[in-house]
Amino acid sequence: MGAVVGAGEPESEDVPVTRIEVLDFVGDLFLGDPVSREALIRTAGAEGGRPALIEVLERLPSTTLSEISDLWRYLDVPEDLSAARARPPRPPIG
Repeated sequence: MGAVVGAGEPESEDVPVTRIEVLDFVGDLFLGDPVSREALIRTAGAEGGRPALIEVLERLPSTTLSEISDLWRYLDVPEDLSAARARPPRPPIG
């Protein structure tokens, strides 16, 4: 677990968090029992996840997730960097 943001991409807060990045850091947690929000955040931090990834995971509700697909119900992140470049920026919520 734990990976570079993207091939040839700088590790920057300007680079959006993607599903691939999320899975690189926490995907293995879904191989066993259901996973809590806190376990996802803790694991991403322990694996060296950048602050932007931790912030994305902190948006999850305080619940237990059984499958990787459960993440995408709560997190609106692009699949990969090419998908991120193709979609218009979303206005902040709030």
